[in-house]
Amino acid sequence: MTCDDARTALLTAAVPPSEAAAHVAACATCGADAAACAAVARAFAADAEPAPRPALVARTLAAAAPLLAARRAPAVDWWRVAAAILVALVPLPLVLAADWWLLRTAHELLSSLLPPSLSLLVLGHYAALLLLLLTLTYAAVPLLAARPLRDHHA
Repeated sequence: MTCDDARTALLTAAVPPSEAAAHVAACATCGADAAACAAVARAFAADAEPAPRPALVARTLAAAAPLLAARRAPAVDWWRVAAAILVALVPLPLVLAADWWLLRTAHELLSSLLPPSLSLLVLGHYAALLLLLLTLTYAAVPLLAARPLRDHHA
């Protein structure tokens, strides 16, 4: 334990008294300062914090009211996000059917022009690209649905 730690313990009783007492007994500087630290600690303990003036409390609460109201307001309207997701899911079967038809047509065309393994590779990459674009599109729906409310509160 350092001298600063011992003085802090004497002022605030943050450290168990046995550790502080052992250091004060062993250190001449802390032993000389122990009485002064005890007097300061008693003064701190005896001092009561002043009660705030009612006018100051009222002005502070009035100034903080808009910030507190914005903090309590929900950041996202979950019903709006759920409605946006449901609306976005409506055309999904049609989009999937169109993509399936496009992949089958492209497979028939490429199979007649290229070796089967190369046409499968090209179509596999194209299918992965379609899947990525579809995933990113549907992942953006909740973000875009919640965006105007977030901008409104900021």
